[in-house]
Amino acid sequence: MNKTQQIALDWLLKEGYKKEDITFKQNKCPSFIAKDNKKFEAKRLYGSQIIFYNSQYQQLKKDLKTTILIFKDNENSPFIKFKFEEIKSLPSTYKGIEINWVNLDEDVKSIRISRKTKERLQGFGRMGEDFDKLINRILDEIKK
Repeated sequence: MNKTQQIALDWLLKEGYKKEDITFKQNKCPSFIAKDNKKFEAKRLYGSQIIFYNSQYQQLKKDLKTTILIFKDNENSPFIKFKFEEIKSLPSTYKGIEINWVNLDEDVKSIRISRKTKERLQGFGRMGEDFDKLINRILDEIKK
């Protein structure tokens, strides 16, 4: 559980939920599901923005009633809270907060590689080339 999620859990407990009535889902979205089936996702405010990754968006669009809790650093109560359905149209700002929708237009998957393999790949990289472009360039070379 990261710091923002811990603050959110503490806040939910102060709001009257019992610890045994809250399920925490590590690396899942929404992060918290209460026994009354209410769902919560904690977000940290980075400057004036929050970030939603593609995987989070894909899950939240199935759970539109999920409450988004936005926390500023070192504050124990949400700065703002709202239902995901209020931002399902993918606005770039909402209630004065910038929303960074990361990789929504791409079908992105993660792969795990060893540190040694990563270092070998980096040796083949070009200036400004991300791993996706590098791997595709290498695959194109092999195909020739």
